[in-house]
Amino acid sequence: MNVLDTFEDDETYKCFLSTEYDAEKYANSIIASSTVSQTLQALQIGVEKLNFALEEHVSEHYEDLINQATGMDILEESLAIVKTRIDQLQRSMTTIKKRLSEPYNQMTMRTQQLGRLQKTCDVLRRVTRIQYLTKRLKQQLDGGIKEITKTSQTFNELQYLYGDGDLEGIEVIDKDLDWVKKARANMEVQAEQLLSQGLSSFNQNQTSTALQVFNSIGTLQTIVSKTLQSKCGSVQQDLKSALAGSYEQSYNGTAPGGANIGNTAAWRANLWTSLDKWSNNISSQYNQIHVLHRTLVRRRDASSQKTLLEECNVTPIQTFVSAVSNALQQELRNINSSAKQALNMEYPKALRLVVSLWNHFSAKLDVEGLEDVTLPNINIREVLTPFQCTYLARSLNRLLDPVNIAFPGKTVPSTSEIESIVRIMVSELTAARGDEELKKLSTNNILKAIRDILNKCESLVHHGSGINDITSAPTQYHIKNIQVINVLCTLHCKLEEVPADLNAGRTEVWNMISDDVNSLLDPFRSQIEHILNTIHDTDFGFDKQDITDCSTYINLIEETINHLVSNYLSQLSNKTTVLPKLQDFQDSLISLYLHHLCAVRPLGEGGKMMIATDIAEMERVLGGLLDEHAVSEQFKVLRAFRAVLFLSVEDLCTVRNVPKPMLLNHLFSRAGDALLSPYKVAGWTPSQYVAWLYSHPYEIVDMIQGTIQWYEDMIRESGAPAFDPIYPHIIKLLQS
Repeated sequence: MNVLDTFEDDETYKCFLSTEYDAEKYANSIIASSTVSQTLQALQIGVEKLNFALEEHVSEHYEDLINQATGMDILEESLAIVKTRIDQLQRSMTTIKKRLSEPYNQMTMRTQQLGRLQKTCDVLRRVTRIQYLTKRLKQQLDGGIKEITKTSQTFNELQYLYGDGDLEGIEVIDKDLDWVKKARANMEVQAEQLLSQGLSSFNQNQTSTALQVFNSIGTLQTIVSKTLQSKCGSVQQDLKSALAGSYEQSYNGTAPGGANIGNTAAWRANLWTSLDKWSNNISSQYNQIHVLHRTLVRRRDASSQKTLLEECNVTPIQTFVSAVSNALQQELRNINSSAKQALNMEYPKALRLVVSLWNHFSAKLDVEGLEDVTLPNINIREVLTPFQCTYLARSLNRLLDPVNIAFPGKTVPSTSEIESIVRIMVSELTAARGDEELKKLSTNNILKAIRDILNKCESLVHHGSGINDITSAPTQYHIKNIQVINVLCTLHCKLEEVPADLNAGRTEVWNMISDDVNSLLDPFRSQIEHILNTIHDTDFGFDKQDITDCSTYINLIEETINHLVSNYLSQLSNKTTVLPKLQDFQDSLISLYLHHLCAVRPLGEGGKMMIATDIAEMERVLGGLLDEHAVSEQFKVLRAFRAVLFLSVEDLCTVRNVPKPMLLNHLFSRAGDALLSPYKVAGWTPSQYVAWLYSHPYEIVDMIQGTIQWYEDMIRESGAPAFDPIYPHIIKLLQS
């Protein structure tokens, strides 16, 4: 361990090794502790230890110290040599610097001279060119508007040559500078006039010339923006004048929305005249913007080959349309009460005005060069939504008020009242013409009015037990129900004249007519069905004899039909409308009658003759239901069945104008007693069977097949030698 390590471990000497040792502070601390003598003694001992350590270290490294001392002498000699050489190098650099300075200074001076010479030449060339262009400009200005494009190019070059004013002070061109500035200002005025004329007359050639002038002199974007600002800036103010100014002009100081509105009709006429003028003015201005936009798209800058639209970075059409939209939104939102009332009452006119304006905007885009231009995504109808809601509410009231007046209580309205209601419907649709969306909304209002009429008619119809009493003259319930049918028929016919898609309304009206007519005819249908059931109480199994009169049931049916026609149907004012229902009623009776005839058994030759007579009379009787002599399909079947009665069994199987189920049932009438009819196998009466046939037309063949299966099983079980002669013909007809 060396002496320093010993000092580091000793508290007395440790402080002397610290980098923060302060002698004065240390002395003060020793004096304060009253250990001065002890400390001095310790320090003396430490000094002696340190001296001894140094002597010992020198003695141990004596040779190394001698060698280091010798090396220092050598180093001093080397440094002296280097210093000498550095001095020599500095003297050489001084000499070289002196030799290079003179050529460098000369080169710098020559370069400056050359630069000044080049600048002077450039100035001379520019001055010469300016003088030439000034002279040419005077000639071009003499050419007037025809030379304005070339003049603008000359001004553009002059502007480039004059630069940033570095030619100021040259007398030869300064004298013309003021003249050039004035000439440029005059040319800009001419170009603005040319642009205004070109836009006003929709002349693309003039507009193109003016735009090329402004592009040449670098003011294209400024003039286009100025033009747009001029066109767009007047849109809102003009609309405000149209909505309020006309009122002020007509009523001499009466404020819009005031109590004294004077001649309302005259004011509204003036309002719509003003709005029409505003719309025409907007269309004209849009046409000018359209010409401007199209010209900017079609013309290109000569140097950059970009379109002028790209050069000026504007969208004239979109900007103008947005301005019109914003003006409508703001002014209609803040509209005065009188104008608001006028727009509420005549909303369709306002809608046509705005929609036609927008359609005009869109139609003008369908030209070459504007394929990529799209109008701003604006739903212009939303601006008019408050007026639309108010108008539709009032329109519905105009439709429902006459309905409520026509149905004061339990009284059935007259035909003229229904016609008046339909005329109001037509009037509402006429007001909405030209706009499919408004027409659809008005149609919905009309459907509501139609349903209100149907509800009121339904409340007038009687459905009680008294409606089934048809033994005598029509009761008061029948009369009122027929009156309701007449009202509904009038409504149905008149609705066909309404120029709108009212299929839903007409269908609802027809459904109610059908229900009411069915309610009127159902008691008669039940009575005739009861009469037809008596057919099976008549014996048709007798042999051939002379037939002079028809069956009794025919007379009873004739009395019922005549009673229906003379006392009930005669009160229908529009029988043509219910003709399809009468046709259905007639067809249903014929179908029921045919089912009864097919089920008649036994059937002899005389019975066939009587049935043929009955069929002829039935045609006459049922024909009285309809004023027209149209022959329905069921009538044709009835006539065809009359011929079937006298056909052989073989020929009967080839008949195609009578339904197969009827032919099958008729074949059972010609069979022997062993081949029972389907209703007997089922344990029914003929009347029950006919009722089932009428209500289950698609199951008849299945039932007959079941009857044949029963007959086959019965024959096999009984051991009968053969089937009935009719059996194979029934099988053949079933398989056909």
